[in-house]
Amino acid sequence: MKGLHVWRSLLLGSVLALFVGQAVQAAQSKYIEGTHYEVRSETKSAQPEIREFFSFWCGHCFALQPLFAKIESAYQDKAVFVKNPVGVMGGMMGPESQRAFAAASLMGIADEFTAALFEKMHVEHQIPHSHQDLVDFFAEDLGIPQEHFERNYNAFPVAGIVAGFDQAMDQYQIDAVPEILVNGKYLAIMESVDGEQELIELIGYLLTLP
Repeated sequence: MKGLHVWRSLLLGSVLALFVGQAVQAAQSKYIEGTHYEVRSETKSAQPEIREFFSFWCGHCFALQPLFAKIESAYQDKAVFVKNPVGVMGGMMGPESQRAFAAASLMGIADEFTAALFEKMHVEHQIPHSHQDLVDFFAEDLGIPQEHFERNYNAFPVAGIVAGFDQAMDQYQIDAVPEILVNGKYLAIMESVDGEQELIELIGYLLTLP
């Protein structure tokens, strides 16, 4: 009888091992390089990171903000979520909006600025056309006086932050927005998945890749 119990235990262990192995293999084969994601760098970022490339002039970027918030929330304990505005849309206001975002970051109101400017542009249809329009926006919509805004807008760190945005766009060959880059290496192909949950799961998978 003892031998029978041992045999059953060994058999059960083998079945479980086979099941787990098949499950892992299925998860790995679910996402395919070139179909669900692209490799944009040979090395990973120093820390786990999810980077959103977007433009305030992009309607699709605006529409996907709730989804990106869900992705940030889902992996808030596993990765840093980085917003990376690009300056190639909006004419001269593209770089202006990047700099304004960087200034808002210095003031600790980047999220408030992003939500308010998207709302202003895509819901209220009030598009900023000049630096003064942004000055007025900060004062009227965010309660930031012109002097305070200008001091942060012209602060030395802002130039470095904006240069980092542009460098990331060039380094990872971002030619359209919105895009999601994981760990400074893997670009998620968002149209390859069906629905929000699958995209969230794809991001989670990319976070586990070497």
